[in-house]
Amino acid sequence: MVKTFFLKTLGCKVNQVESACLAERLQEKGLSIAKNGRAELYILNSCAVTERAVTEGKKLVKSWLKEKPKRIVITGCAAISHKEDFLRLAQEANYPGLILLEQKAKLNPKYYLEDFSWLKEGEALDNLFSEDAEEFLPFLSRFGEKSRAFLKVQDGCSSFCSYCIVPFTRGPSRSLPEEYILKQAQIYIEQGYREIVITGIHVGMWGRDLSPTKSLVNLLAQLEKLIEKSGRKVLLRLTSLEATEFNEEFFKYLEESRYLCPHFHIPLQSGSNRILKLMNRHYTKELYLKTLFRLQERFPLATFGADVIVGFPEEREEDFLETLNTVWESPLNWLHLFPYSERPGTVAAKLPHKVPEKIKKHRVNKLRRLIAQKREAFLQRLLGKEFLAIVEKVEPEISFLTENYVEGIALKPDHLNLSQGDLVRVRLKEVKKGKGIGEILGKIP
Repeated sequence: MVKTFFLKTLGCKVNQVESACLAERLQEKGLSIAKNGRAELYILNSCAVTERAVTEGKKLVKSWLKEKPKRIVITGCAAISHKEDFLRLAQEANYPGLILLEQKAKLNPKYYLEDFSWLKEGEALDNLFSEDAEEFLPFLSRFGEKSRAFLKVQDGCSSFCSYCIVPFTRGPSRSLPEEYILKQAQIYIEQGYREIVITGIHVGMWGRDLSPTKSLVNLLAQLEKLIEKSGRKVLLRLTSLEATEFNEEFFKYLEESRYLCPHFHIPLQSGSNRILKLMNRHYTKELYLKTLFRLQERFPLATFGADVIVGFPEEREEDFLETLNTVWESPLNWLHLFPYSERPGTVAAKLPHKVPEKIKKHRVNKLRRLIAQKREAFLQRLLGKEFLAIVEKVEPEISFLTENYVEGIALKPDHLNLSQGDLVRVRLKEVKKGKGIGEILGKIP
């Protein structure tokens, strides 16, 4: 039996939650995390959203194969979308200890610890447990040594955007039970976390597959009651919601919420209605802008972020200019930019009129310059104002993340003994290289 393991996580916050859960379960079974990076068991929790993520995963596995550990386990999205590539790498290295696990098997420690001594030389396991695997809830006694706790509420996606491989690698949208979510949140609160990040593959779909059906607003209201009962100030942060999911019920919740962070990540993907239709996105740029402006009325100092895909097939110059103008007109002040990355098996992969890489790069740079300008103007508006913030690090100086998603640093206050994860009040005094320079005013009990 293996005694040490090394776990590498690529991709989304859901992967991070699942990896934290897996690490905890393996340690409960007596394994220890390799301190120097060399272990008997290597685990890759992979990502397939972009070609860059897949390439990084393959590079890692190649380096591990050279070390010939007892076992290498690959799980996550790329283990499904690119399983033949990983199997080929193992065969070329004449390595018999490679195991591919489907998503539903990834959290069960027995699939990492089974005795596979009967494997023939050069043979690799291909989803051996896919028929009888049991899908475990990612339950955690603590979210590692992180300053903020991630709470998974949902998995999978049923939207089938034309560019996205995730519905094929994670399956349809599935909600975790409300009682599990509240129990996990209660543990996080008792452990002293002052911020809980609500995460999932498509968070806004939570509750729609339950019987009886529920809504994300129902869940958030229950979480706020839990926080209220604790007598402590605990921030709630949403990872990502679609523009179409901000209905009247949600806006009413936002008016009354006492704990939700003024930080909204709402994917745009394109500012061209023609391209949005090709992407199978179910909104127009007009609806998107209307939603953001309404949110801005309620939260004038919020960070508004978005994903944008640049160079989608058939994206003409006028389509890109529409995206550029939409970003300029909107309250957006933070972007996650993706040059379009073709995912085999998706509808978009079959579309004609691919955009050359040189043009993609040029367009990405244009958007990058624009959003840097908007972010700087946004940060300047925050100077002199006070915000709640989570202490991320205390050495060599205080680094923090504000409730409205601004990274910053501050000198250690002589009168306060601060630790990672503390909730403090800060005043932003200066901006340097996209970060705030703040003054710690006090600690929130």
